[in-house]
Amino acid sequence: MTIRPLALVLLAACSAQAQANIDIQFDYSYDTSNFFNATSKATLEAAAAAFESRFTDSFTAISSSGSNQFDAVFFNPSDANFSNVALNNQSFAADVLRIYVGSSNLGGGTLGVGGPGGFGCSGSGVFCSAAESRGQGVVSGPGATDFASWGGAISFNNTNVAWHFGTTTSGLGGGEADFYSVAVHELAHVLGFGTADSFHARLSGSNFVGTHAGTVPLSNSYHWAEGTSGLVNGVAQEAAMDPTIFLGDRKYFTDLDYAAMQDIGWQVTAVPEAGTWAMLLAGLGLVGFSARRRQA
Repeated sequence: MTIRPLALVLLAACSAQAQANIDIQFDYSYDTSNFFNATSKATLEAAAAAFESRFTDSFTAISSSGSNQFDAVFFNPSDANFSNVALNNQSFAADVLRIYVGSSNLGGGTLGVGGPGGFGCSGSGVFCSAAESRGQGVVSGPGATDFASWGGAISFNNTNVAWHFGTTTSGLGGGEADFYSVAVHELAHVLGFGTADSFHARLSGSNFVGTHAGTVPLSNSYHWAEGTSGLVNGVAQEAAMDPTIFLGDRKYFTDLDYAAMQDIGWQVTAVPEAGTWAMLLAGLGLVGFSARRRQA
């Protein structure tokens, strides 16, 4: 049996699916506090579209059968102690990533926690190797150049946080945490930013060094340095993957954030596909997103 460890990263305060792209599917079965309703689910789907519209990797299916058994392991998103959950004999369709979401009292200024799941695998070596790589390149070890996963988990803080759940910034108050921004940030951690072996293989001292992102200073091994900026439709914005967000602010995934994802192995298109771009324009109001983040 092979075991791949869990990875998770904290975030704290201071869609239409395109053909051939990845399909992020959310599972709410561990949302025991009923944090999610129709509005918050819609905004979570909008956050997922930031990646579904740009990532064109083809993930092979994982099909448990007979002696070949794949077990998905993740932290319980409704348990502040992050107790592990292991679901045995799991299968995943091609291109699908499953993310378990929920909420708990994360304490302090922490807004969210997220990361890719681990796994256990028994059966043939060919089956387990294929289940780990999902048709991608080298995804584990110091020589990793790519990323693959069955999915993971995200928990959002449900205590003493005033959330703005809107898909747009309309009504976003200065004392509110923007759910869309936090969701994008945590989804990127599930998809390997700061958590993938291929990310850590590109660390040199306190910098991330990539072919597409270039040399970018880090605040830790999970986030860009504080105040790092990128571009969104040609306009400068603090990067989604720096370690902090101000209350009342919205962050979109910047060109620098996407460049890093490309460096860790994702196939990233220059712009969203036409159908998804129209959805983004309407749903997100675009004209023309273990470490901590600040509250202000």
